[in-house]
Amino acid sequence: MTAPYSVPRRLGARLCSAQDAAALIPEGAVVAASGYTAAGDPKAVLLALAERGRAGDIRGVELITAAQLSPQVEDALAGAGILTRRAPFMVSAEVRERANRGQLHYVEASMARMPRLFAAGGFGVPDVAVVEALGLDGEGRLIPTTSVGMTQLMCAMARSIIVEVNTAQPELLLGLHDVYGGPAHAGTALRHPGQRVGRPYARIDLDRVAAVVFSHRPDEPTAPAAPTPVQRAVCENLLAWLDRAFPGKALPPVQTGIGGLSGAVVEALKASRYENLAFFCGALQGGMVELLAQGKAAVLSGGSIVSDPETLALLRSLGGGLRDRLVLRSMEVCNGYAAVSGLGVLALNTGLEIDVFGNVNASHIGGARVVNGIGNGAAFAAAAGLSVMLLPSARQGGQLSCVVPAVSHVDVIHHDVDVVVSEFGVADLRGLDDGECARRIIERCAHPAHRADLGRALEEALQTGGHHPIL
Repeated sequence: MTAPYSVPRRLGARLCSAQDAAALIPEGAVVAASGYTAAGDPKAVLLALAERGRAGDIRGVELITAAQLSPQVEDALAGAGILTRRAPFMVSAEVRERANRGQLHYVEASMARMPRLFAAGGFGVPDVAVVEALGLDGEGRLIPTTSVGMTQLMCAMARSIIVEVNTAQPELLLGLHDVYGGPAHAGTALRHPGQRVGRPYARIDLDRVAAVVFSHRPDEPTAPAAPTPVQRAVCENLLAWLDRAFPGKALPPVQTGIGGLSGAVVEALKASRYENLAFFCGALQGGMVELLAQGKAAVLSGGSIVSDPETLALLRSLGGGLRDRLVLRSMEVCNGYAAVSGLGVLALNTGLEIDVFGNVNASHIGGARVVNGIGNGAAFAAAAGLSVMLLPSARQGGQLSCVVPAVSHVDVIHHDVDVVVSEFGVADLRGLDDGECARRIIERCAHPAHRADLGRALEEALQTGGHHPIL
């Protein structure tokens, strides 16, 4: 196993500062960067690249990642005006504004499809892969840090590689990774959520390593906000429905997305009757680690993990058996249809709005302005054993309904939504036709102030005929 914070002696001549490494990235480069859900990204080198941009030394960079990078990194790169293309997901306000103004090409892609799209050359051949590591040895075995993402695939495809060894990342990560290397990049089925199907390291070609940088920059996870009363009410309805759907039984492996409502779900599970919980997610939250430490969760499987001091302290308290209970996976597996379907995952996802038939808009305000991108919620919904959509009935104090006659942008099709939950109730849509779905969502999930208008719109649409009554 590679020793933490080490690099092979043969790369000694390539040790340099972050600024010198960033200077190796050419004008107009396609840059593939490690990192997944704001964890495990090469912060020092990318921030140095942004410095070059602010100095007017570089433009035209196309940035490809597995998911979003740290907001401070993406804001710096976009604010420097050097990005011309970005894929596939982001949370940066700077990137969002430039995408909505047409100042950069923002390419949405489902995370389940992203490895295959990348491997097929959909974004060209990367000029440089910039990846964060816990360590690297003379055999080319690279240990990722708090995420895996597409690190191995990026290094295999790129013309050159810059490795950033981050000494701020904890040694306890050693041995937790499961780096998948299937040739089709389609993932694989799993027998159980904790099964390992890869290696605890990525293998890279040392001859293509152009620079090695040492840094000491912890991830900067966003502190979770306390659940709102509406979010708590949504979760109460969810747990009441789960008690009926799974009486006296353990839950299937649970997937949650990101954001406040997803965090509220994890908080609600802490007080639930369920034991031996398993999570199979893209991003593992600190609250999930609390459940692991409390003994209520048996295994956590995901593509990344938060590394705030409280979460790290909990992980250290679990001792030497951590590898059997926590797996950090390549996105081919943690987001893959095969694994999600084979495990019968209980997918708990959220959206901006839902129409009366169950179609979900999770990414665009008004159908036009992108927020973050599609992520992998649609793929989880399509492959899940049970697909549940959670959202408030309304926003802006009840004035803006989140249940609408027709969504302005479709991310999750209604065929992939089994159950809808709001703070007012639960609509189980299984076995219903489109008109029945519409009536049930209006009656049980819409805000009372908007039910009459939604009902009138539905009845007017029904008068026009057709199987899917929409105006």
